[in-house]
Amino acid sequence: MVGDIPGQGQPYQIIRIIEYLVPYSPKKTARTKEEDSLEIIPADIDSLLKLKPTKKPKKSLHFLVKVLRKNATLCTGALISRRLVLSSSQCLAKKAKPTDYNIQASRSRRYKIVQLIFGSGLAQDLVLIVLKAAIHDAAIQPIRLCDGSLKPLENVTMYMSRKRLSFLRTQVIANGACKRSYAQDENVYITANMLCVQNTGKLQDCQTAKGDLLLHKDHLCGINIYGSHCVNGATNGDLYANIFKARDYLQRMIKQFV
Repeated sequence: MVGDIPGQGQPYQIIRIIEYLVPYSPKKTARTKEEDSLEIIPADIDSLLKLKPTKKPKKSLHFLVKVLRKNATLCTGALISRRLVLSSSQCLAKKAKPTDYNIQASRSRRYKIVQLIFGSGLAQDLVLIVLKAAIHDAAIQPIRLCDGSLKPLENVTMYMSRKRLSFLRTQVIANGACKRSYAQDENVYITANMLCVQNTGKLQDCQTAKGDLLLHKDHLCGINIYGSHCVNGATNGDLYANIFKARDYLQRMIKQFV
């Protein structure tokens, strides 16, 4: 059926999503040894953004937003309540004025920001973006927070939004891989509270950005901290803020900004 996730062993292709999902019917092509073993998959995955095949694309529920300064995209973030967006602390300057930024939830809808709350402790790699008005849009719904600790080799879904929104079905790996990926960046630090997740081994497909989401069983389990640092043919790793460890703090903040 057009729009279904291809079966095991069939090829996958990055497809574009902006406001609508377009079903993709994969073509049968031979895989080569040089191809990356990780699967870049269509957008209608895991019941997050489902689309039944129709003559015209329909709107689908989503929770990924863009953080803008004027008309430039700085990073992405996750809507975790009607008034709160969660993103990477590396996206915004701590002395920045909230009014310098806004949130874009779709092509035509932008929302004003009234406060930036930088986390500390287990949430030190996160920033909470407080909206002036709550989002009430049937197509934009808050995502649930991670309800369990992720372990190495746990299957996850990595959002990649730098160019065209796509997803990578991948897994949590040891922090050592991320140490190698970010070894040349003096501004990056790695702690035991972070998650290291395997990115693709193809540089051209390595398209994660700051604030991109990491999902496990339809729950938000990570926020990309620094974006990707990939090289061809390597076991590349991306660093994520661990949402489960910051869950108690985030739930308190959600209750505060109803």
